[in-house]
Amino acid sequence: MSTAIALQDMDPPSQTDVITIRHRTISKAHTDTSTSSQDDDPWPKTPHDVESAKIPLELGSFTPTAVYWIARHGLLTKNITVLDLTKDIDVPYTGMTDNYKAKIKKTLKDHCFTPSINCQPVLTFPNDSPHATHPISLRNKRWGLRTESFTVNSVPYFWEMDSLWRATNMTLYRVTGSGNKQRKIEVGKYAQKWWGGFVTGGTFVVDERELDGVVACLTLIVVLKKKRQRAAERHNGG
Repeated sequence: MSTAIALQDMDPPSQTDVITIRHRTISKAHTDTSTSSQDDDPWPKTPHDVESAKIPLELGSFTPTAVYWIARHGLLTKNITVLDLTKDIDVPYTGMTDNYKAKIKKTLKDHCFTPSINCQPVLTFPNDSPHATHPISLRNKRWGLRTESFTVNSVPYFWEMDSLWRATNMTLYRVTGSGNKQRKIEVGKYAQKWWGGFVTGGTFVVDERELDGVVACLTLIVVLKKKRQRAAERHNGG
């Protein structure tokens, strides 16, 4: 499968990032998942998109049906690994609690992974793809804001940071209705593990009844990639 998301100013035209989604196979390899607190996020205090922040949240419990791990990667990483842990997590999701993250950590240990799906960072799908039937691109509604929106089968979605000051936790929403009847529904949640200012990765849970899990993962990868690039540009005074 070859997939794509059109990005602005991500890399020179001659370079191609590769994202790999993999499934677990048992082995002795060890994955370092030690946790540490984040005290210094290099991404500055960029505001939310005010319009999307004001959309009322549809009442009801968020119940994800899939669990993914975004492996650590940096600004110059060319191969980004996404691990599907859904079949290996046997505890119910009650939020990104310490106990839930500990279960993720335990699941990741002593395993290696084989490739399942490869894609390029411009989301285009073949005609027979089970994931999407049209190209998908992410964009800011307004330059400088952190909210990233995209559309799948005419249904709008957007990624939003859970905090005005931090970018470590994000929520994926689906938008329904219009005007005064517009509502947003939680589709996915991402919790970042802290490795340092220019490396990222973490746990992603998604309700695949609302959006295909592969599409959700790929859009998250793009958001993380943009985030790292912006942090690097600001760190270098760009």
